[in-house]
Amino acid sequence: MRSQHRVLVFLVLATCTVGGWCIPLKKTVSVTFPGDVLKNMTDMELADSYLKRFGYMNVQHRSGFQSMVSSTKALMRMQRQMGLEETGTLDKSTVAAMKAPRCGVPDVRSYQTFEGDLKWDHHDVTYRILNYSPDMEASLIDDAFARAFKVWSDVTPLTFTRLFDGTADIMVSFGKADHGDGYPFDGKDGLLAHAFPPGEGIQGDAHFDDDENWTLGKGPAVKTRYGNAEGAMCHFPFSFEGKQYSTCTTEGRSDNLPWCATTADYGRDKKFGFCPSEHTAVIGGNSEGELCQFPFVFLGKKYDSCTSEGRGDGKLWCATTSDYDADKKWGFCQDRGYSLFLVAAHEFGHALGLDHSNIRDALMYPMYSYVEDFSLHEDDVEGIQYLYGSKTGPDPTPPGPTAPAPGPSDEPELNTPTTTTTKPTTTTTHPVDPSQDPCQINKFDTITEIDGDLHFFKDGQYWRLSSKTDGGLKGPFSMSERWPALPAIIDTAFEDLVTKKIYFFSGTRFWVYTGQSLLGPRSVEKLGLPSTVEKNQKIDKGYPQFTDIAFGGVPNDAHDVFHFKGHIYFCRDRFYWRMNSRRQVDRVGYVKYDILKCSDSSNYRY
Repeated sequence: MRSQHRVLVFLVLATCTVGGWCIPLKKTVSVTFPGDVLKNMTDMELADSYLKRFGYMNVQHRSGFQSMVSSTKALMRMQRQMGLEETGTLDKSTVAAMKAPRCGVPDVRSYQTFEGDLKWDHHDVTYRILNYSPDMEASLIDDAFARAFKVWSDVTPLTFTRLFDGTADIMVSFGKADHGDGYPFDGKDGLLAHAFPPGEGIQGDAHFDDDENWTLGKGPAVKTRYGNAEGAMCHFPFSFEGKQYSTCTTEGRSDNLPWCATTADYGRDKKFGFCPSEHTAVIGGNSEGELCQFPFVFLGKKYDSCTSEGRGDGKLWCATTSDYDADKKWGFCQDRGYSLFLVAAHEFGHALGLDHSNIRDALMYPMYSYVEDFSLHEDDVEGIQYLYGSKTGPDPTPPGPTAPAPGPSDEPELNTPTTTTTKPTTTTTHPVDPSQDPCQINKFDTITEIDGDLHFFKDGQYWRLSSKTDGGLKGPFSMSERWPALPAIIDTAFEDLVTKKIYFFSGTRFWVYTGQSLLGPRSVEKLGLPSTVEKNQKIDKGYPQFTDIAFGGVPNDAHDVFHFKGHIYFCRDRFYWRMNSRRQVDRVGYVKYDILKCSDSSNYRY
């Protein structure tokens, strides 16, 4: 029976695929890993859950009455749908089909549209990307989504226009677990994504599980830095000194910096680059975000690479300390992942009004599988053209990713590398609209110290107050000119004095700038907060504490807190409270007159 809001989900059970990807363990030892989420079910339990979940146990009568059918008949219906021999028994091929990657909605025959043939009543469909996964750079995600939409615009009169603000027809986002739509994700593997059919509100939106490892389908999508490949993508797997590597490695380097080859054979081509640390971190386990530690000890044996020893599912893992036996810290190594392009093309088909196909080679077939050279099946074309008609004009060209730029011709020695440094560039920012007077602002979005100077942010602009005695207030400057990825309004910001990284926060997202390089936007969960922080509402033991207990004498509702010239400032509206290193309030004053040094004439330098 269809609910009011019909949701479509991609399901991948955390087991081997039908094609036999798993390799049996050479040893019989099996270890229970702390923090591991196991989905152990007997075949009978799996069958019962599967048949009920995907509608085979229920029969909808014309009168609206719903009845149950026998498990034998349900199995035969499922076997018929999947193209299996209709035995009515739980044989090996049927169990294998139930464990295969698939979409989580009830199965239907042939290509189908949703009940009532829901579709958009206009051909210029808009979409907006609300956030990004940390697994891929934003530009790669943008490209994957654009190519996924192009799959459908190539065969219909539809066009897809991206919006950067406001409400679009199709709102695209990444989320974890209970992400607000009533259809929670289930962690790594399992449910990959879901989408709603066309309509108002949440209808038409597509959601992707941020616990998955999103790639282009062939391993981590990593753009290298420095090296001699000029930012080319890592090539996985690659060979180095006779050994194959499917992730970034520190082998061959004395500084332990992770690197990868950008061609299949480093020994032949000598093309390499360094990997951003976030692309070498483990997934899941009990140390998510940490780096593999090689070598590590497991059951008394030393390992120099990821292993599946101790596991019954064939998944590769590593320890994040040098001794798993002592510390029990571990995580999964990054794998081939799921093709964001293919999953998105499937989900966008749902967002346009298509249901599932029972043709195995069709894009809208419920099961996920990676296809190297993708082309839209005739069944998909017939389904989408039934809704929107055929495309007029010349035949489309198949979409394809942009080839990476070739690297330089020099070949540095990998075993004796020199640290690559780049000369910092000075960003020239030009003042905008000097008539805007910060002395007329009663409350800034945030105030923080960056590069030793105090920065005042308001509505996409900022002013800078030099820490030097002869320095003055300068600005306003455009935030988008210096930090182009930031939203106009930020909640707070700070600079890490050790790493010189600048963190900006807005809502539940944050950005990290290191010179001209950018990380983000990311969810605050990526800072180390668990994905269940909102669900469980748990905090560290002993907290919260009252502000005036930890910082006696300051207001509880301070909206800006920053460190400047050895003091901590707490701001509320037009006033500030200054606290010294002994946590004593030694001054209360006006932000306008004492910090900004405003006068009645508002005379400051630009």
